[in-house]
Amino acid sequence: CSSDLIKQRPMEKINLSVQRSFSDLITVTINFMKQEFVPFIRAFAVIGFPLILLMLFFMKDLLMGAFDMSLHPEAYYEVNNFGDTMLRTLFTSLFGMLLMMWVQLFAISYLRVYWDHYQAGIEERITIGEVLGVMLKKLGVYLMWSVFCGLVVFIGFLFLFVPGIYIGISFTFGSYLLILRDNGLGKIITESMAMVKGNWWKTFGFIVVMYLLVGVLAYLFGIPYMFLMMSSAFTGEIPNIYEITFSLLLSYLGQYTLYTVLFVGVGMLFFSRSEEMEHTTLLSQIDQLGAQPEKKADEEAS
Repeated sequence: CSSDLIKQRPMEKINLSVQRSFSDLITVTINFMKQEFVPFIRAFAVIGFPLILLMLFFMKDLLMGAFDMSLHPEAYYEVNNFGDTMLRTLFTSLFGMLLMMWVQLFAISYLRVYWDHYQAGIEERITIGEVLGVMLKKLGVYLMWSVFCGLVVFIGFLFLFVPGIYIGISFTFGSYLLILRDNGLGKIITESMAMVKGNWWKTFGFIVVMYLLVGVLAYLFGIPYMFLMMSSAFTGEIPNIYEITFSLLLSYLGQYTLYTVLFVGVGMLFFSRSEEMEHTTLLSQIDQLGAQPEKKADEEAS
């Protein structure tokens, strides 16, 4: 009986608003993903998988066209299909950027619902509708911020890359402030830069480490696709359409699912930095300690 009760007891939710060290941030990210694996993957399958399928469709046709063009270049120059191929490449790249933004919006929105549940003491699992509701509510302002941020970073990259990297890291927490704090566009630039100030290298280092961890795992999902490309390069034959579709699907599913882990990890850094600056959890604990003696005094008087 006691073992059945332990199995039925819901896992205690993680307090996100805690100041954590570099290694603790990685640990809490892994623990969060382990705890929320089922509802997180279920929500991502419904919200993210359709767009991944669209990306797969565009990329599949683009690759087949690129293979055919490499084997029969004269036909493409004669029919003037080269320009169409370039347009499809540009469109696919833009769609890939939009898909990445959608994945980030999903991850941060999931964190928002999780944090709301924690503060309200709700033990039920997070539903797809809750996450999608936050995403749709924040979609417009998130897109405006992402386009603005992307343009500023792109302009910075034009000046020998360094300004672009600096601005990109400085704007890291803009999307999190927008979704987790409901901050307006006018505030998130200054507040994001204030959160990174004095912690630029820590923020940069953490993002690099998370990218490396995600990249290594994503590489495993991309092995069939890379093997197919290498085989085609050696044999000079266009791969089977089913082989391309399967290898791309496996690669994209692994890649974009793992990107959610990256954005969750940055979210943990956001909460840690917020607690470091504002001491919200610490102050609430002090208030609770102060309230306990008053409560005892009232009980004794009664």
